Amino acid sequence: MTDWVFIDTNVLVYARDGRNAEKRHRARTWLATITDLGCARTNLQILNELIRWILRNESHRTLADIRKEIAALRIWGDNPLDGEELDLAWAVRDKLGYQWFDCLLVAAAHNQGCRYFLTEDMAHGATFQGVTLIDPFRLSPDDLLPRN
Repeated sequence: MTDWVFIDTNVLVYARDGRNAEKRHRARTWLATITDLGCARTNLQILNELIRWILRNESHRTLADIRKEIAALRIWGDNPLDGEELDLAWAVRDKLGYQWFDCLLVAAAHNQGCRYFLTEDMAHGATFQGVTLIDPFRLSPDDLLPRN
């Protein structure tokens, strides 16, 4: 069984943003790998942040098309934040000192049983209760995830 991997918004954005070809390629490689392995996870906060980015940056798309894409991503998780994650986020803040919304995401990753959290925005290699933060532009999926 492959370990669960929580995906931050920035990875989803880089996978679609053509301004940085290298990051776009690496983000797409990560997403393809964790999709193939069936180990991708996210939550409603991430999906909402992605919707906001799409609406601001891909205004040529129809709302129906955007809704369809987000509906497909919901298989990775669409849980809203809850009280347990709120409480755990305080512990993340105490240990790692991140911005509040990042603390909530680390707590969500933990509560979903994720071993890894793909993000460019937090310290690569930092850990919180079994969740390791991974900068997807420093490691490839082959460096981290076993293939059967």
